[in-house]
Order: sequence, then C-alpha cells, then structure tokens
Amino acid sequence: MTSIRKAALACVASAVLVLPLSAAAQGPANQDTFFTFSQEVELPGKTLPAGKYFFQLADSPSNRHIVKVMSEDRKQIHATLLAIPYYSNERPSDEPQVRFMETPAQAGGAAGTNAIKIWFYPGNPTGHEFIYPRAQAMRIAARTGQPVLTTKTEEEISAEAVTDTDLTRIDRGGADTTVDTSNRTTTTTETTTTASAETQTARTQPAPPPVTSPAPERTTPDRSATTTTARTTDTSDRDNLPNTAGLLPLLAVIGIGSLVGSRMLRRSRRV
Repeated sequence: MTSIRKAALACVASAVLVLPLSAAAQGPANQDTFFTFSQEVELPGKTLPAGKYFFQLADSPSNRHIVKVMSEDRKQIHATLLAIPYYSNERPSDEPQVRFMETPAQAGGAAGTNAIKIWFYPGNPTGHEFIYPRAQAMRIAARTGQPVLTTKTEEEISAEAVTDTDLTRIDRGGADTTVDTSNRTTTTTETTTTASAETQTARTQPAPPPVTSPAPERTTPDRSATTTTARTTDTSDRDNLPNTAGLLPLLAVIGIGSLVGSRMLRRSRRV
C-alpha cells in the first residue's frame, strides 16, 4: 500500500508541474510595449510626433495582428492598425524592436520622417508588419526605394478577413509583387533597418500602471537620427508560440501513473 501511495503522489506532483509550464508557454496575450521616439515617425494613415507611446495587440480572437497605438497613459488611442505576421529566421532579440523604412536625409542634412515597417515583441521571431494605405505606400516606396506592404486597391479591407489576395508589395516604380502570408521566412538583410542596431536604443523595464504623470525614463543616445527607447511589461513571457502545450502531457503522466499503480496493487495482493 505504501508503494501505491507513493505512485499516486508522484502522479499528482507531475500534474502540478505540467500545468504551470503549459500556462507559461502561452505568454502575455497583448504584448504590451512602450516605445519612445526622439523624432516623428510614420504609421499607416498616421504620423506620430516625438514622444512615448504604448503598443498593444487588440483583443481579437480571429486576428492576432491588429495593433493599437495609444498615448503613454493609455487614455487616447492614436491608431488601430492592420498587420500581417512577419517570420524571421534570426535569433529573436530579448528587447522589443521596431524596424523602419528609412527616408534619406533631406537637403541641409535634416533627417526625414521614417516609416515603421515591423514591430517585434521580445523573444518572438514573428513580428507584425504593418499594412499601409496604397497612396501612402507609393509615397514611402518612392522616397525610400523600398517595397511597401499595401492593398491592391484603395478600398479598406476587413480586419477579420485579411487574405493574400487583398495584399501586395509596391516598389518605387509602382510595380506590384505577390504577398504570401502562409509561411514567409525572411531575414533582416532586406532593405529594412534593425531598430536596435541603428535607429533604436531599447531598454526593457516593468511597465508602470496607467498614470497621467509617469516617472521619467533614462534613455541612451544613439548614433542615428531617430532614437527609440522601448520597454515591455514582462520580457520573461513569450507570445505567439505554437499551441502545443495542452493537456496531453498531463493525461500521459496520469495514464502512466495509473498503470504503475495497478501493477503494484496486484503484486501487493499476491503477497
């Protein structure tokens, strides 16, 4: 009987260990992130002046690439943006990142407004690539020389049903290329710029509760014209991981424990 009790306790302990691991693997749902921009930046349909902003995924069960951009105190929504998954085969950074489509310096050395292409949450190799309105995408492509993700027409697309047939990439000459969102593997050797390396100084800190007068945050000067400081609410969590950590491990442990327990019970009865 003592052996049976030990086997039962082992099963319970295994189940207790499996459940927290399953929950932790899913990570924060909204990928809350603060970014501070030293110069104005361009987003789909919106130009943000220099300042601190709060990025968050919208709570949509059907589309996990709808991004809300809010004020630092989260009381004002500046934009709600559509994006598609951007898969990178590079090792994910431990800090939040934005990648820009950089505008060449204007006459006199003045820095141009840079358009944000992708937002990456810490530790996540899948980013959010923003979909720009077609007219705006053509202007960005013309001044940066980079292809820009946009729609095939000026008509708005549904946030709940974004498909490859709605999207295209337009270059500076106005030519369209096909977009494949099913399994795109890309690298940062494209025409994008990695924010943490050239246009962003990132620092991860616990995010404060919504307040109207937040505490000042230290920033590190960067070599580029646009400096971005970022922090997330919790960099130990990870999001958008494959949904493989379900109840199957727990059921397997319980099943094995039951078999071991039944065999030990039979032996004890024979003795």
